[in-house]
Amino acid sequence: MISLKYFFNKVKDVRVSDLIAVFPMLTALAISPVYKSRYKGTWLICEEPKEARDNGYWFFRKMCENHSEQHCIYAIDKSSVDYAKVKDLGEVIQYGSLRHWIIYFTCQHNISSQKGGKPNAALCSFIELNGFYNAHNVFLQHGIIINDLKWLHSECSQFQMFVASVPLEKNFIIDVFGYKKEIVKLTGLPRFDNLHNVVVKKNRIIIMPTWRQWFTLKSRKRSGLQNDFADSEYLSKWKELLQSEKLNYLIDKFQLEVIFYPHRNMQRYLKKFCERLNSKVVVASWEEYDIQELLKTSEMMITDYSSVFFDMIYMKKPIIFYQFDRKDFRKFQYEQGYFDYENTPFGKSYTKLSLVLDELQKIIENGFRCTDDFMRAHKEYFKFYDTQNCERIFKAICET
Repeated sequence: MISLKYFFNKVKDVRVSDLIAVFPMLTALAISPVYKSRYKGTWLICEEPKEARDNGYWFFRKMCENHSEQHCIYAIDKSSVDYAKVKDLGEVIQYGSLRHWIIYFTCQHNISSQKGGKPNAALCSFIELNGFYNAHNVFLQHGIIINDLKWLHSECSQFQMFVASVPLEKNFIIDVFGYKKEIVKLTGLPRFDNLHNVVVKKNRIIIMPTWRQWFTLKSRKRSGLQNDFADSEYLSKWKELLQSEKLNYLIDKFQLEVIFYPHRNMQRYLKKFCERLNSKVVVASWEEYDIQELLKTSEMMITDYSSVFFDMIYMKKPIIFYQFDRKDFRKFQYEQGYFDYENTPFGKSYTKLSLVLDELQKIIENGFRCTDDFMRAHKEYFKFYDTQNCERIFKAICET
């Protein structure tokens, strides 16, 4: 059963749409026995409601291309710009619709890159964690786990299978998150299949900070924190980087193309980043730019704590970590995991902007080459470095 503390904390984030979703859920529950035989062998796949660009999309695409014998259905909001990417691949349904609920209650596996990849995240979490329904969830993950994510611990989630990409991550999920060994499968991420033989755009750099929960979730707001985004250190520090004279100097000197692409949960604040921004940096929206294409075509990345930097490492590209709020991030967002940002061969971590820009210049002048230590660590981290990640996941699900 779900703990009362966890439940009452999550109630703070309940929206009107969550309450409205009770009606299609109850309807689907009542009529789902009629559809049981129709969908009993179906694999239901999704990501966020409006997205087809992460591990769910790549797994669905590979399934349609290589395993058409397995009935798969992809759920997405059909008003999304990403709908065009999946509509001709295979069967697609409207996210959150009555049909989505019916298939959720009758399919063989519910497969998603998101823990909340369900017709309604709040309702499904409630019925699953209270033992009212077993959705046979397969968690493809959104990235490689490196921090202690309490909301993914076994007592807060219900997964039949949990994908891992590197041995350190797999052991961490088992030892710290509390999952049984047979649940955690070392396969690699589906999107890694598409990260080989990439062609970069010369001198393109991507800046990609992750989100801060206290700006977007009511349950995460705390006294002593800057909960107002407009007056936050987060906004001021990233804008200081974007419009710094040194960065503009480097852009001109080395003919750089610099793209700022904040985490999808921070995309709602794009206008704030653009206000009075005197800069040559492109501020990118998720509707106009595909994140994987940006990663593949960029020479390097500047981020803070985003685990998406592992995609760049996988492609053997250099990283800089700009971590001006380490104390608050560790206290109010994610606790330290097995990965030490301040002591890794994959990139250097700084709290001061001047040091970030000095390091950036060094990397540019070195032709964006990775160090020997980086390359040795790459071989140690990744047990799999191939295009068979989706295939390994397919086989693992079949064996589950």
